Amino acid sequence: MRNFLVKYYTPSGVSLVQNIHGHGAREVKERLIQDGYMPIFVISNIFLDIIHPLQNGGMKNKELSKFFMELHHLTNATGQVGKAFFYMNKEDKKLEHNERHKIIYSFTWLYRNHRQSKFKNKKKFIKHVISALNKGQTIRDVFASNYFDEIVLSLLDLASSSGDYPEIFLKNAEYFDVKNGRIKSVIGVMAYPVFLFFLLSLAFLVFLYYVIPTFALFFSQFRHINDSTRNVLNIFMYIKSVFVYYAIFLVTILVLLVSNLWDLKTKIMSFAVNIPQVGNIFRYNYLHWFFYQFSVMISSGLTITAILDYFRRNVANQFFSHKINIIYGKLMDGFTLHESLNNADLLEEEDIDSIKYAELGGFLPKTIMRLSNEFKEKSDLSMQIFTKGLFLLAMVSVVIFLFLMFFVLLLPLIRGMISLPGSY
Repeated sequence: MRNFLVKYYTPSGVSLVQNIHGHGAREVKERLIQDGYMPIFVISNIFLDIIHPLQNGGMKNKELSKFFMELHHLTNATGQVGKAFFYMNKEDKKLEHNERHKIIYSFTWLYRNHRQSKFKNKKKFIKHVISALNKGQTIRDVFASNYFDEIVLSLLDLASSSGDYPEIFLKNAEYFDVKNGRIKSVIGVMAYPVFLFFLLSLAFLVFLYYVIPTFALFFSQFRHINDSTRNVLNIFMYIKSVFVYYAIFLVTILVLLVSNLWDLKTKIMSFAVNIPQVGNIFRYNYLHWFFYQFSVMISSGLTITAILDYFRRNVANQFFSHKINIIYGKLMDGFTLHESLNNADLLEEEDIDSIKYAELGGFLPKTIMRLSNEFKEKSDLSMQIFTKGLFLLAMVSVVIFLFLMFFVLLLPLIRGMISLPGSY
């Protein structure tokens, strides 16, 4: 669940701008049309998402993993979910102080307040759960009202019927731990090449807006300069004059991608899946996450049809959404899982065979988890190849930049300076 900035017309023709909660821009737009409004634009409100996140009670993946692990242990120890939340809600004892240590206490209070502010959403959510439970609401309803992932809600449904909340809380803790590690691994691999390109861009900006104007000012004092020097200066001064327009264009594209306006991000992702090496990264990364979630839900007792229905309703990427819809449709027609996967053309034949034998032998959860680990290895390998390519491209860009500096700029400028004495 995210924040979306929406402008729309009411049936009376009045134009309104409003922040609306939704899972995606398309879903928000369809909801407005169903209610009789005409949407003009729907863009992701990324600033409000940062300041006031909605998904998962406003908590991050690492914090959620720790939160569910604490719930697992406390529910095991107390035997009741309500008591577990009660113990989690206990406030820490406040520090006592006197006048002699007033300054030390002030610094201690600031430090403790800073640490506690990081967990304010967690504390707020725990208080909300306790209040809701006292009013007779179910655990599942409380988590749903705080926009937790549907996989969490599906597992809580199972817990309410089986009564095994500690085990479900443990699975949720593992789920968010894997989710956090998945995101961190992608960021870690991409950080170095992105940093290199950032430094290269920064060097080019200094070169364009400081070095070139300095040389241009110096040579403007003379009537006659070398033709090659004049041409080089003119070329770079022209680049400087139009560079700001390219920068605005790139920023606009970035904003459109982040906000997913006109489903641009989704369409580009769908296109990228079909690019050979880049497509492998998206495909393997998604299949790893797909099979991991599949294994968590099937080992918890959810049916295969219910699992595919969950994916059908939650996949944003058009390419994978189409594939999942095919699989779900075949399952509803009475086909087995491996037959449905074969019709979707999503997996290799050997992977489909593995699922076929697992269905016959009754060890599907283990096979699904094994496939998840295999696709993770493939995803990591593809990502390493891709990042090494980016690193090589960054190195080539540095060499080209140095070549540009010396042979295209400095050498003609040196020649121009040598010819200056004869120009007086």
